[in-house]
Amino acid sequence: MKLFKGPGLVSLVFLLVALVSVSEVDSSKHPPGAKVRYMHFLNEHRDSNPSTGGRYCNDIMRKRGLTSPNCKEKNSFIHPNDTAIKDVCGDRGEPYGTLRLSCNLFQVTTCDLKGGPPCKYSQDNRPRHIAIACDQGYPVHYDEGNVVLNRPQPC
Repeated sequence: MKLFKGPGLVSLVFLLVALVSVSEVDSSKHPPGAKVRYMHFLNEHRDSNPSTGGRYCNDIMRKRGLTSPNCKEKNSFIHPNDTAIKDVCGDRGEPYGTLRLSCNLFQVTTCDLKGGPPCKYSQDNRPRHIAIACDQGYPVHYDEGNVVLNRPQPC
């Protein structure tokens, strides 16, 4: 029986430890059924560091890959952190049809296509309540068609 020795064994052990560590950390953050949809939601709808310049929508839509192969007509970015958005799926939101409506106003920027190519967008920065779909307690869809500026009653 031949055993691994020297740098080959060290490299193999390091690689195995790294793979196990990454998979454990990654799987502990998100339930398996919701993970892919939640990560897509975050990429498409969350930006915790918005710029205040007039080019924000043009820049963020390009950076997120929403301008190719075609210009996306509309997309909204929710600016609070992941936890605040996720809490809408729990005690900081209420049922709203098949969605959850946030108890609090969120700072949101909606980018609307003005023309292109190259894609050019206008932006609406009004604070609003967000309506989201949740899967296993994680946001997986933002309903941009439901712009709720004032709730009929607080949570």
